[in-house]
Amino acid sequence: MKLAIKKTAIFRVLNSLIEDRLVTIWNCTAETPFSYRAKRCFFVAFSFFFLLALFIYSQKALIPKKDKISVYSRLEMKQIVANLHVRLSNYENISFQFIANQELNNMLENYANIADPYEVSLISQKFSHFLEGYSFFDQVIHDAVYIDINNPKRKALTMGETVSNEFIQTFRRSEEYNEIIQAGGKTVWLRPARISSAKDYYLILGRRINHLYSGDALGILLLFLKEKYLDYSINDCLYNDGHSFSGKLKSDYFLLIDGEGTILSTPFKQQITEDVSFALSGLKVSKLNTRVDFTCQAHDRTVLVINQPVEHAGWFLLNVIPVSPTIIGKARLIHFIQALSWLVFISIEIFLFLSGLAIYKTLFRTPLLLNSNHPANKPKWLKKLNEREKQILSLMAQGYDNREIAKCIHVAEQTVKNNISAIYGKLQVSGRVQASLKAIEAGLTDKENGEKSAMEIKAGRFDTPRRIR
Repeated sequence: MKLAIKKTAIFRVLNSLIEDRLVTIWNCTAETPFSYRAKRCFFVAFSFFFLLALFIYSQKALIPKKDKISVYSRLEMKQIVANLHVRLSNYENISFQFIANQELNNMLENYANIADPYEVSLISQKFSHFLEGYSFFDQVIHDAVYIDINNPKRKALTMGETVSNEFIQTFRRSEEYNEIIQAGGKTVWLRPARISSAKDYYLILGRRINHLYSGDALGILLLFLKEKYLDYSINDCLYNDGHSFSGKLKSDYFLLIDGEGTILSTPFKQQITEDVSFALSGLKVSKLNTRVDFTCQAHDRTVLVINQPVEHAGWFLLNVIPVSPTIIGKARLIHFIQALSWLVFISIEIFLFLSGLAIYKTLFRTPLLLNSNHPANKPKWLKKLNEREKQILSLMAQGYDNREIAKCIHVAEQTVKNNISAIYGKLQVSGRVQASLKAIEAGLTDKENGEKSAMEIKAGRFDTPRRIR
């Protein structure tokens, strides 16, 4: 019971101390020249967290529809790129079998050394059967060709009969042929090409086949992949919905481009091998690495282009989305409002910070700066006054009249008047106002003197005086 009473008493004392401290801080601003500004800044500073929460909520609420489309599209594109990465890795692994598999590598080595046509046909059958096993389960693989590097006149090995001899001879003289040789066994993805009189395009994977042990170059392997089936896997939702591509854009679609901007795969087949800047007017390939959304013109419409890198092959997957011009305009307006709101918010925070510093210096300044005993601020005329005159001048500057001063220092009122006249003469002033200003400048009304007068009032040495307003 006694412990509970002690706790209650302690809580009451702490509560009273806290309340007295808050009231003192609030009321002390009324005696400063910056009272209104101080209270206003305290109120604004107190509402800081409310303004911050409101600002963050407004930033989330002002997400334009264009950005929501972009976020959803990027999530979908990441999944498409992941699936595409698996496909491309599978085709590269197939070509690598002719280097890592000892039986296949020996077969290609024998092919470079034999001259018997019958043995060449047997090797061609083995080559064809090996690749047909993969193409049976993956319809993207269309054909394959193996070209002997050391003997240009030797007939190439083929999986099927779709690759024309004219294409093979032209390819031997191309820059892509030298690029594959210089790659030294690494995979090289080439631009789409037509390998026969048909209108279909085929993506080409090239790899130089080296000897398993010596590392000498044996030949070049080319895998021809059907672009249309690759397009089906990328735009499967589009084809499943039965969209036609007669030149008019009715829905969003995906297209593949290489690092130089050449279109590799698209539902609009007439655009394959063209530069993407022609198909999407205003698109700059050099800025695709920035992962920034673009707005341009395509198919006589305003489209939003969102890019996602296919790092495995150095390509880019683009999502072309037809949008209304009003959506783009609203998005730009919202972005401008957000930038402006950030500027205003930062300006308010800087103002609050500087105001807080000013309030701190005003309310909690060090008394020594205004102390009359401080040698740096001690005026020369202060030496002319005795202690009683200093005390009278201090009380006079605080607003006490002659009678109140007399009660405070326990002297007659006439004595106070005589001392005030002496003070006027020593200070060379003609009134209480001028004398009070000098007292304030000298620091005679600082916290130390104020506390001394307050202690005298509480001690009952004189009644609480009224202030002269």
